[in-house]
Amino acid sequence: MQREEIRELLTATELDVLLSRADQVRRSCVGDVIHIRALLEFSNQCFRNCKYCGLNLGNENLKRYSMSYDDIITVAKTAFEVGYKTIVLQSGESHDFDICILRDIVREISSWGMIVTLSCGELRDSEYALLKSSGASKYLLKHECANADMYAHLHDGYLLEDRLKSARVIKGLGYEYGGGFLVGLPDEVIELVIDNLLLIQKLACDMVGVGTFIAHPDTILKGEKSGDYELTLRCIAIVRLMLPYSNIPATTSLSILGDSDRIFSAGANVVMVKVTPQAERECYEIYPSNAHTTDIEKDRVNMQFKINKLGRQSS
Repeated sequence: MQREEIRELLTATELDVLLSRADQVRRSCVGDVIHIRALLEFSNQCFRNCKYCGLNLGNENLKRYSMSYDDIITVAKTAFEVGYKTIVLQSGESHDFDICILRDIVREISSWGMIVTLSCGELRDSEYALLKSSGASKYLLKHECANADMYAHLHDGYLLEDRLKSARVIKGLGYEYGGGFLVGLPDEVIELVIDNLLLIQKLACDMVGVGTFIAHPDTILKGEKSGDYELTLRCIAIVRLMLPYSNIPATTSLSILGDSDRIFSAGANVVMVKVTPQAERECYEIYPSNAHTTDIEKDRVNMQFKINKLGRQSS
């Protein structure tokens, strides 16, 4: 897809027309199944100071935690037993969590036949390889912002080129690679949104997460205006048109701003349900969100019911 076509879809095409087109492609290419993934946020330790993220290193109001091997395995086993086929292990970016422990966790969980997806930020090339050989099959590493200068500003000096180098390593190792970006970051213009979409296309992502910027009170960007709900929907629909066979999750940030079901009409076919224990869940807040008590079995049943009400199948 070319820049001018993307601009037309973002700014001039009627929303319902775009969503209908994306939904038709979704149905034709990936079917009517919505895949339910378990999301376990096992550590909120982070050495980065990203300006939009509540886990930033400078947030002194945040109680830090890292779950133990036994606690992670217990939660994962419960999720597996109630029907989750995939678990996403997510953390802040920190080398405080022993990579060998994570290796052993991945090895144990994958031995049950459960698919392991990792979302742990930038690692060393050898660490990506170690986790892949231990059973991890998917890795999520969003670029968040495709402009190199804005990326360095938002990420306190870290470089976009290093992020993309990691993406290439991940793909080269045979992972299913998940990329993505935020819509509505301060000073964003439509050309940056187009750049984000073009980069997703260039990376040929297997999974794409399009989130909406929501200001966190414990960040430098507190008080900034949230990203636009409709623009985010448009981006998701365009991703479906660009990468018709990709997996596209319904991001939780979008559900805070508007109708959480409409995203499934924009081309999304994956939903992540948190299985993080309650005490830790309350301390993993990238952006402000509504409190919810974790009940692993009940939450999965409720999500299945919701999916069936939409006329879709769950997996």
